[in-house]
Amino acid sequence: MRGLPRELEPGAHVIGVGIGGGAFAEYMVLPADAAVPVPTGWADEQALGLVVNWPTALAALKPLGGVTAGQSVLIHAAAGGTGQAAVKMAKHYGATVIAAASPGKHEVVRALGADHVIDSRGGDIAAEVLRLTGGAGADLVLESVGGATLNASLAATKRVTGRVVVYGLAGGEAAITNWDLVYKHQIHVIGLNIGLLIQAAPQIFGEVMGELFALIAAGVLGPGRPTAYELADGPKTLAELETRATIGKLALLP
Repeated sequence: MRGLPRELEPGAHVIGVGIGGGAFAEYMVLPADAAVPVPTGWADEQALGLVVNWPTALAALKPLGGVTAGQSVLIHAAAGGTGQAAVKMAKHYGATVIAAASPGKHEVVRALGADHVIDSRGGDIAAEVLRLTGGAGADLVLESVGGATLNASLAATKRVTGRVVVYGLAGGEAAITNWDLVYKHQIHVIGLNIGLLIQAAPQIFGEVMGELFALIAAGVLGPGRPTAYELADGPKTLAELETRATIGKLALLP
């Protein structure tokens, strides 16, 4: 794959995204384009972000979101695995980062370098973003929540040139009509599913992974520090994830 640090050979230590379900299985089949090498010295759990969280954050910021230095970026779920990576990357690219997280996670997000941290569970998100951007709205919004939060994201985005990259719906589904886009929210709405990106646009995924490894080499991203659980605790872990009580990446150990 173009951009990766080396070509993969039989016996290589890799991590990747499997085809279909079975994420808790002992064995999985990976498309060649979805398998990436684990950096030397990294444990399996430290490399988990390489295959979903970090590529999603980078694809949302760069090839799809088109972020440039000096622009403002609103990042939802900023304390999560994808959100934390997005904060680090956006700051590296020179953006002003507005991070949304629940109050108990604000210090974690500030430590990552966010310029502003707002409450994701209380208050008017759109009004706060507009205040922080002098009424203009965010140039780019990374939207992973959905539900009522998606409406707030649309309202918080800069008119005409602003982009909203949607890659999650943890808060439920939300509807956007053509009337909304013509008369209320004149913005760009872009959908992202990293699995489909791998299959439908492998060249873009290759560029994303090449840039990702460059960020690792530059020290922008380092070995992940997930919270590890035994596989038997999977149901409890998923329940905590559903209630948004977790911080960062989670790992289930076989």
